[in-house]
Amino acid sequence: MSEQATNRDLTGFHGIIPKTMRGKRLRHVADTMCQMFCGWRLIGSKPNLVELGSGTLELDAMTGQCLFQGKTIGQLTIAEEIRAWLEQDLATNKIPIAALTGAHLTVKLSFSVVPWNEPAKEIFYSDGKPIRTEKMNRCIVECRSNVTTDEAVYRSKLTEVQEWPLGWPVDTSPSPG
Repeated sequence: MSEQATNRDLTGFHGIIPKTMRGKRLRHVADTMCQMFCGWRLIGSKPNLVELGSGTLELDAMTGQCLFQGKTIGQLTIAEEIRAWLEQDLATNKIPIAALTGAHLTVKLSFSVVPWNEPAKEIFYSDGKPIRTEKMNRCIVECRSNVTTDEAVYRSKLTEVQEWPLGWPVDTSPSPG
């Protein structure tokens, strides 16, 4: 290697990281977007999701914009969480956000109300006290993500069933609609 060679000369993408490493990282990004939506960070958005009801939610992970049933709604807390994580993760891994042509999450939500599940493993709290209701919200969450570049599309999917007490957590955020 000549002394004048730069990192740009040695890598496959804008002098940042080799294409193979970038591809693995972007597959990880697609996986993580689904996992974040189904994880603990969703708690703050659950009251908004119950209010929206069953249907298809679309999140633009690059902007945080949200659509429900094809119509723009206010930004959900989970959308901002995913957007901020994406921005930080790409920066940490030296992938410019401009390298992406898109990063989207499509989530099919199917809500129902079911009796309290006695063997529930989780304990739900409100104001530091455990709560229990006779009925629970149940939501089948079917996530599909895609992260796109000029060269490839990285996809992931995750399906979960989540249950939580009616009225939990207490909603303190503005309505999404």
